[in-house]
Amino acid sequence: MKTLIKVFCCAAVLSFLIVTISGFSYGASPEITLRYAGDLPIGNHLTRGQEFFAKRVDEISKGRVKVEVFPAGQLYSAKDYPKAVPSGAVDMAQCLLGQWTGIVPSLLILNLPLFFDGWQHIWRTLDSEAGEILRKDMEKADVKLIYWSQDGSAGFACKYPLKKLSDFKGKRIRASTQMDTFTIKDLGGSPAFMGGGEVYMALQRGTVDGGISSVTSFRDRKYYEVTKYVTEPGLTHGIYAGLIGLKKWNGLPPDVQQILMAAGKDTQAWAREEVQKMDKESIEELKKQGMDVYYLPKDEKALWRKAVKPTEDLIVSKSGDLGRKLIKLAEDVR
Repeated sequence: MKTLIKVFCCAAVLSFLIVTISGFSYGASPEITLRYAGDLPIGNHLTRGQEFFAKRVDEISKGRVKVEVFPAGQLYSAKDYPKAVPSGAVDMAQCLLGQWTGIVPSLLILNLPLFFDGWQHIWRTLDSEAGEILRKDMEKADVKLIYWSQDGSAGFACKYPLKKLSDFKGKRIRASTQMDTFTIKDLGGSPAFMGGGEVYMALQRGTVDGGISSVTSFRDRKYYEVTKYVTEPGLTHGIYAGLIGLKKWNGLPPDVQQILMAAGKDTQAWAREEVQKMDKESIEELKKQGMDVYYLPKDEKALWRKAVKPTEDLIVSKSGDLGRKLIKLAEDVR
């Protein structure tokens, strides 16, 4: 009987140890948790990109590292990220880089209106020496760039048609970046700076007549309910990045840094495929909802391109030789 009791007890202890060890291997809490803020709505492809990144980190790290995604401005508004991420108030954020140009002027190149010949030209630029220069320059703002991402092709959504430069006179247009404000002024309009979540109500109330944003935002934020016209998708391309505070980054073990970069590479590839689908689907949906989508004819586009030339010159005035080099590098891969 005593022998039977001993055997039972040993079996129980062994079972406990197996369960405990298994728990540490597969079911235990992650060693590192990172809070990842975003400003786009749930379901938007940029938010889904954050979720994709979080899943890849979990898979590659085998549960050691957890990324918690907080979309739709749950942790700060996008305009607060340039302070919140470097300070460590939030570990990571998916940021519209046009909102960082006051700190990193070289990023202005990514928002040059009517400069890039579509997504492929932008990606060739980001994958070239120009992209590496921008990555390093971001570290001056105390952040590490994990991966590039993008919103849809951007243009104007407006209550009134914007087909000629003269159509901008007297129009108040929402801007989300410093470059947007210069572009709107160059074209003859009056810029109004505000966050994406504020625009629908401003359009509804008549506070603004239109805004610059992506076609995906026009669709997801239902601009078709308060505007009628879309002009020149491809005016600019909203370049985002997954950023982590440099202090936080430097405090991570080297193998965890490698995990984040590997997950970022996978996310970047996924996001490039996804944005092309979203651009097409968004434009089709806007047309279906009754919006007039207008592309500038060649002659008129040349006039707009000439009008925004001072904005292109701005990158050189703000970043000097570095700006000139970036423009040349982008031209070289056109």
